[in-house]
Amino acid sequence: MRSIIFLLLACGIFTSCESDSGAMQVSPNGSRYQLYTGEGSGDLPQTGDYAYFNVTLSTEGDSVMFDTRTGSGPQPFAQITELDESGTQSQSPVEDVLHYMRMGDSATIRVNIEDFPNKPPGMEADTVLIYDVKLTDIISEEEFAARKAAEEKIAVAKREEIIKLEPERLAFAAKVVEDYKAGKLSGEVKETASGLKYIIHEEGTGPQAEAGLGVTVQYIGMLTSNSNVFDQSFERGEGIPFQLGTGRVIPGWDEGIALLKEGSKATFIIPSELGYGAQGTPGGDIPANAELAFYVELEDVQ
Repeated sequence: MRSIIFLLLACGIFTSCESDSGAMQVSPNGSRYQLYTGEGSGDLPQTGDYAYFNVTLSTEGDSVMFDTRTGSGPQPFAQITELDESGTQSQSPVEDVLHYMRMGDSATIRVNIEDFPNKPPGMEADTVLIYDVKLTDIISEEEFAARKAAEEKIAVAKREEIIKLEPERLAFAAKVVEDYKAGKLSGEVKETASGLKYIIHEEGTGPQAEAGLGVTVQYIGMLTSNSNVFDQSFERGEGIPFQLGTGRVIPGWDEGIALLKEGSKATFIIPSELGYGAQGTPGGDIPANAELAFYVELEDVQ
């Protein structure tokens, strides 16, 4: 999530942004914002502090691209840098405006993206992005370090639990491929227009995966020809995170994951044209024209 909020928003573009809202303030660095201080309290964040916030990103037509209050991912945060009002500091408008917010304050930030060299997926026709930000917490570097240590302890325990699942998941995935090849799953397998076959073993109850959203997936990849496992995440204890619908994974994954809700367990049977095609992979783990089977668990959608 943080990469969507910050890394796509280069300060050099923002400092020349135009706004037609007379109510907007303009920071020395060119960020255009309206500050709402009715609920705010306490001191402004100091250099070195960490500011946690919620943010809703929408277009001028009120189309919401994402809202961190409704996602299941970690809350975004930023470390407060020394305030430089020279107009040349290289940070996003959100990070810039956080300097002027107290805990509980809200702000609306308008960003002109008409001249972006590469607009984020789904925003190609938009000209203005609107960030509605609420600052929820300000903590010191020491408090931040303690919080991250506690979070890492939880993450280690989670990885250990996932690793324990490996034998069971490998056996299940192998049985699904065996039954598929024996023709025992004909009543369960569905097929899309592209040729992707899929079986949903367990329907999740979380958010629907959609293009542009961040997802994390646990998986086991096998060749249907011989049931060899060529890659899997359970032995590492960590799923693969990526932004859906942006070509960062094979087409069969972009299409298949978009069929699922968070918490779903499924198997994809992916024809070679939606996988690694006639070239296969370097080293030959996946040969040319190989049909693939992926057992997947959609762990997170944000």
